[in-house]
Amino acid sequence: MSKLLIPVDFSENARIAAAYAAQIAQETHDEITLFHSFTSHINKFANAKHLVDPTEDEAHRKMEELVAELLQKYPSLKISTLFTNGILAESLDKQEIKDSYRAVIMGTKGVTGLESVLIGSNTYDVIKESKIPVLAIPKNAVKLKKDNIALLTNFKPGELEVLKQAIPLYGKNFHLQLIHINKSELEINTLGQKLEKWIEQIIAETGIEDISYIVKAPSYFAGSRENIANGIHTIIRDEDIDVILITKSRKTFFQNIFTENIVKHMAFEIEVPNFFGRVD
Repeated sequence: MSKLLIPVDFSENARIAAAYAAQIAQETHDEITLFHSFTSHINKFANAKHLVDPTEDEAHRKMEELVAELLQKYPSLKISTLFTNGILAESLDKQEIKDSYRAVIMGTKGVTGLESVLIGSNTYDVIKESKIPVLAIPKNAVKLKKDNIALLTNFKPGELEVLKQAIPLYGKNFHLQLIHINKSELEINTLGQKLEKWIEQIIAETGIEDISYIVKAPSYFAGSRENIANGIHTIIRDEDIDVILITKSRKTFFQNIFTENIVKHMAFEIEVPNFFGRVD
């Protein structure tokens, strides 16, 4: 059985992410693992092994409450729990996480600006360092929606791999909306042929057939780094996107186009669930 890893700090945002993960697991029959990190151990208790962190009992109690809450709503759900010491981003960078889990599903503060709700860990660091895909859930995503899923694309093989990483969570019964920035300013006929060929490849390799695309010129973003992310969010709202798939690599095509890290901007301005796929 595959597993989904859900970091929790017992905040409302983390509970929303856990409930979202539970809805996915109901359909995929995955097990979910609720993961809590005792970051206070690093400074306060590292050299005092005979002392017990007083927050441990409280964390275990809250974890039991969260498990009971999820099982009451999703009685067939398979849930395990995991406690560890240290910074979350460092824990997720370990090879055993990659070997054991399909994805990390984590809560965020959403459109107000992404500050980590995970004590002692920067959310962007988690997205950047994780060896497996990270699905970031804003606080408004209380219900699983997957009718219209977008993929930021520049016709790179890695983007197709990210789509394949998302399929185990969302299946194939959705409309795929390709979003492309026409950096090269190709003529519409040439670009159209390229997109049609790309769609044929996607269909052949994934079996997803309900696909359309939207193309924007760089001028749409008014040349501003801040406007790039805002422009993408405008597309998300206009196209009624439920989930957006973002390719995370050492150098994304967005960095090449805009000499900025759009992955980071997207991570800090989440309006819908953002799936950050890993491409090495």
